[in-house]
Amino acid sequence: MNIRFFTLALGAWISLFPFNLNAQGFSVYMDTVEVQAGNDVCLAVKAKGFVDIVSFQFSLEWKYQVLKFKEVKHLGLPGWSASDFLSTYSPTQLLIGWANPAGDCFSLPDGDTLFVACFTAIGSVGDVTLITAGGNGFPPGNGTAEAYNCNSQNIWYPEGNDPGLVTIIALSGTSIPEVNKANTFFLYPNPAQASAQVRLSSKNQGMSIIRVSDALGRVVFEQNFPVIFGENNFEIPAKILTAKGMYQVSVQTEQGVSTQMLSVQ
Repeated sequence: MNIRFFTLALGAWISLFPFNLNAQGFSVYMDTVEVQAGNDVCLAVKAKGFVDIVSFQFSLEWKYQVLKFKEVKHLGLPGWSASDFLSTYSPTQLLIGWANPAGDCFSLPDGDTLFVACFTAIGSVGDVTLITAGGNGFPPGNGTAEAYNCNSQNIWYPEGNDPGLVTIIALSGTSIPEVNKANTFFLYPNPAQASAQVRLSSKNQGMSIIRVSDALGRVVFEQNFPVIFGENNFEIPAKILTAKGMYQVSVQTEQGVSTQMLSVQ
């Protein structure tokens, strides 16, 4: 397969039509799932804003210590085959490309499944990983995430992507270690250039406290948030992250405190 995923020529064209960057373009989203340690898990990669697309390429990225890529299936676009998915460059990334063999525009309703990605849970009980869509992993000279429509416009819309979340749970009858009882959260994007999102998957309802401290240990942001069962998303405003460097982000719930580092570039 051509690693450029058929879009190099399109990417070199100069768009002859203005594109409103504030308009939503093509992006993808995935679900939040749990998988027992050692078992396989599959996530549907669903389309948003897939309108008049001729070709695209993007990558999926995850923690290789938690998941091992297994296969793709249920490919939902004309002419698509498993050879258009590459996992040989990195154990933490899957490179994806498609070009309509007819050369025509192609559209899908929002929520339609583009493909299903399957993994094996190789991590430990309590391990969690995001599966994010973006442009990382492509060899030098092969571009980044992009999606071209009939007017040769790149309408890849990274702000619209919603990552998947996979949590490894215990096999039936196996207890989860005490250390894993605190709710785990993820920061994205990380590194960040403006605001950052906190994504918390909770099995309880209640309140949480989010604190952000700068490299000197000073608390620059603290706020209470209600937590619902399931997926919770909170924003760390860009005005808080004005200085480049490392920040410590902690989320405190009734189950404990989890802490991660956020890089601002």
